[in-house]
Amino acid sequence: MEKESATIHIQTRLTPSEYEPFKTVIENFDIKKAELFRKVILSNEKNMVEVSGSVEETDAQKRIIFLANKTSNNINQIAKKLNQAYRGEVVSERNYHKIMNELIGVRSAFEKGMDKC
Repeated sequence: MEKESATIHIQTRLTPSEYEPFKTVIENFDIKKAELFRKVILSNEKNMVEVSGSVEETDAQKRIIFLANKTSNNINQIAKKLNQAYRGEVVSERNYHKIMNELIGVRSAFEKGMDKC
């Protein structure tokens, strides 16, 4: 049986504090970084780690982000149309300020809601 060669390259970054225990092993046991991390990864019996969040949570987060982007875009489009109407003298200054204040309120409520997510 032919030996399978390692051809997949994996790269990651660690903070200095995360790297420190590995650095000690590398220096004291004269082992290359790649060899050490390969052994660490493959020593996990099932080659699995616990990842926070389920697929459903991730899908829900993606949906929230999509809706937030869409809502933000709609608010910006309304503000743009209002500005164009005001410059074209289609909307009175009184109505312009009233609607802009309402839009600012909507934006503030939206931002507060997003902060809670």
